[in-house]
Amino acid sequence: MPAVVSRFQQGPGRKRKAHAKSRKGCGNCKLRRVKCDETRPRCKKCLSYGVLCSYDGSKPALDLAAHGSFQVDLTQSAHVEKIVAFSTPPQMPPVSVNRIMAATVQDSLSAAAVGMDMSTAMPGSEPLHRVSFLSFTAADLEIVKRFQERTVMTIGTRKTASTYRDCICHLAFTHPFLMHMILSLTLLHDAYLASPQLEPNPRAANYQYASLQHWNIATKLFNQILSRPIPDSYRDAIWATGALLGAAVAAYVETTNAEEAWPLKPTDPNDLDWLKLSEGKKAIWHIAEPARYDSIFHSLAKDMSHFMFPQIARDTDLSLLPDQLKHLFGITPGSTIESNVYHLPLLILARLQHMTLNHDNVLNFLYFMGFMTPEFRVLLESKDPRALLLLLWWFRKLEVGEMWWLKRRAIVEGKAIEIWLEKGYGGEDGLIRLFGSMPQAHRESDGMGEVADSTAGVGDVSPSLTDWIRREGGNSWCPVQ
Repeated sequence: MPAVVSRFQQGPGRKRKAHAKSRKGCGNCKLRRVKCDETRPRCKKCLSYGVLCSYDGSKPALDLAAHGSFQVDLTQSAHVEKIVAFSTPPQMPPVSVNRIMAATVQDSLSAAAVGMDMSTAMPGSEPLHRVSFLSFTAADLEIVKRFQERTVMTIGTRKTASTYRDCICHLAFTHPFLMHMILSLTLLHDAYLASPQLEPNPRAANYQYASLQHWNIATKLFNQILSRPIPDSYRDAIWATGALLGAAVAAYVETTNAEEAWPLKPTDPNDLDWLKLSEGKKAIWHIAEPARYDSIFHSLAKDMSHFMFPQIARDTDLSLLPDQLKHLFGITPGSTIESNVYHLPLLILARLQHMTLNHDNVLNFLYFMGFMTPEFRVLLESKDPRALLLLLWWFRKLEVGEMWWLKRRAIVEGKAIEIWLEKGYGGEDGLIRLFGSMPQAHRESDGMGEVADSTAGVGDVSPSLTDWIRREGGNSWCPVQ
């Protein structure tokens, strides 16, 4: 049987023409693995794609150019797609800039995934590029715009918001796990805006479904990165991903129906995993070290004080607590964090009583979750009524604040706790009377440590206590009282 020979190789001694492989191309062409014409100061490919061209690495890869043959403006309306006709024959259709830019981002993300495999691969691990983007579309680019214009400004404090806005998107173009997390959190924000009071809404449900798809890929990539040797160049992207993941974990609730939410739903071991959020962020802090001098987040390190034990935990001033409330939780002048599991949550809540959640004071509200002791979390898992009561009071503070990602869970699970207390104890009023009249021996055996005079606080709920636990945002009182 005759051999099959390519027609391009016919003829004796035919050889491919030798050529020199240049390594002097610009950073964007190297990243996209395309031939660069090496024109300076901007090569023709960067000029046509509208991105900044750099031969020395001084400009971020795929950074958008201020001028060029076309321009992608991430601050424009998310519903407007620029169409630019180049110098082409009339029969050629116009070119969608969003689609071209999306293709450019796709090339960057694909190259980054392959690069991650080459630099961090471990025996037996699944190649990262196989679980990254199937394609980055113009619709995804619109979501990134919404993130930069809107969602990123709602995460963290007022001081951190501008830095997150300016830095996170640039990191995402070369770190697929961060890009997926941006898309996931933004779609979750879209779901909230489509139904702020969390009523059943098909549009909100579609946004949440799409969010979970990106979340699944983001966490799969993220976990694989964290399980490998981590290059220094990944650390800022890891910190940014952790920050966005934390907001998403706090915001996501499986149902908007309080009757189907925790603590009313059947018990699941993962019900309170969201409370471990602060532990996860502390671990990521040690890996990413955002306080290091070469980090783009270095200037924010001094504002990340939520990882340090708060001053209020060292404060022994109990004057903000009504006497009946002290009796309910067994608080005495000798109580400490170690001797009374309710001591620290009460101190934190007492100092939130006259605050309304906003970007300037959000860290004060996160202390309740960030410094929750393992013993208090165990009480919540076992549905201890007094622990649930404290969590409910915290949820009520979050409901009327500015932070949408804290408000979603507070609305749904706060209502579920109200129903649970009503069914089991006749509401908060009944719970207070029950524990207010409990004999001292019973209270001691309940693990509360030191106890106040067992005759104090029995009877009707005092006005000061009623005011302390009332729902803010109007003249309405707690519906379960």
